[in-house]
Amino acid sequence: RSVLLRFVGPTDNIYSCSFVQMLEQRLGNAFDEAQDKVLETYNRLSVEIQSVSQEPGSPSVTLVYLVKNEDTILNGTISSGLLNQLTAELVGYFLFYPPLVIAERKLGDRKLK
Repeated sequence: RSVLLRFVGPTDNIYSCSFVQMLEQRLGNAFDEAQDKVLETYNRLSVEIQSVSQEPGSPSVTLVYLVKNEDTILNGTISSGLLNQLTAELVGYFLFYPPLVIAERKLGDRKLK
């Protein structure tokens, strides 16, 4: 799964551990909100960022991540569908950066509604 974030500042070191850990926590909070909205059962989901990339000079950053329910990795369709239950504004609120695209990597990009 991946998220393309807009407007990441030039002073943000996207390759630092603190940046990655901060976004893992914020993305986890977004998943908690989405899960609370659509599911009757509640499980603490965790997010693990696999890679972070940015084109030179671009304010956009791509995150590739896994979502886990305990030791089980969520299917890409489920995790991207879950996050797409939230508005772009709400995902941006949690991440502090507005998302441009939330996608399931193997099936292609899907714009956030």
